[in-house]
Amino acid sequence: MDLNKLQTELGYTFNDVAFLRAALLHRSYVHEHPEAGSESNERLEFLGDALLNFICGSFLFHEFPELGEGDLTKMRAMLVQTRTLASLARRFDLGSYVQISRGEERAKARERDNLLADAFEALLAAIALDGGWPAARDFVLPLLKSVKASGVQNQDYKTDLQQFVQGRINLTPNYREVNVTGPDHERTWTIEVWAGETLLGVGIGTSKTMASQAAAKVALEALTAETIGLTAPEQR
Repeated sequence: MDLNKLQTELGYTFNDVAFLRAALLHRSYVHEHPEAGSESNERLEFLGDALLNFICGSFLFHEFPELGEGDLTKMRAMLVQTRTLASLARRFDLGSYVQISRGEERAKARERDNLLADAFEALLAAIALDGGWPAARDFVLPLLKSVKASGVQNQDYKTDLQQFVQGRINLTPNYREVNVTGPDHERTWTIEVWAGETLLGVGIGTSKTMASQAAAKVALEALTAETIGLTAPEQR
C-alpha cells in the first residue's frame, strides 16, 4: 500500500503517518486480526463527522447570509450526505487503501458508499490530529465548494426561467409574495411567478429565496410540458 502516492493525491503530507494508517483501518480488518491490537477507524470517523459539520456549517453561514436556519440545514445535509462524501473519497481512490477483512473483500465492500464516506470522515479527523484543525479545513473546504458549485448552483431555476421567458416573449418574470405564515423563527413563504398577465407557478419555502426557486421550478416544468403558454405583450 503506497501511502506516499495517496498523500500526493490528497495534497497533504502527514507529519506522523500513523494517523493516516489508523484512518484506513476498517473494523472488519481489526476483528479479523485481533493479534495486531489495532483500533478501527470508528473513533476517527466520529471526530471527522463533527469537524465536517462544523466546517461546512461555518462555510454556509458566511456564504449565504440571506438564508435562515432551515435552508442552511438543508444545504449542509446535502453537502455532508453519505453519497456526497463517497464521491469525494472516490476522487482519491480512497477505497483501495482501506484495510478490510477477506470476507468484506469478497463482498466488494470497497465500492460501498457507507465505507467510503466513513473513511473520508476518518481521514479528515486524521489530518486534524496531525496538522491541526486549520489543516483539515484547508483540505476539505475546496472540496465542499466544488460540490456546492456542481450540485447547488446548477439548480438556479430562476435564471433558467428568465432565459426561457425572455427568449420567447422578451419579458422578465416577476415574483410576488402572496402569503407568509408561522412564527418569526419558523416562517413559510408562498411566492407566485408571473410573466405579464400569466401566472406561471407557485412555490413554498422557508425563505423567500427558496420559495422563489420552487416557483420557478414549477413554472419551468409547466412550460416545458406545455401545460401553460406564454402570451407576448401587445405592441403599442
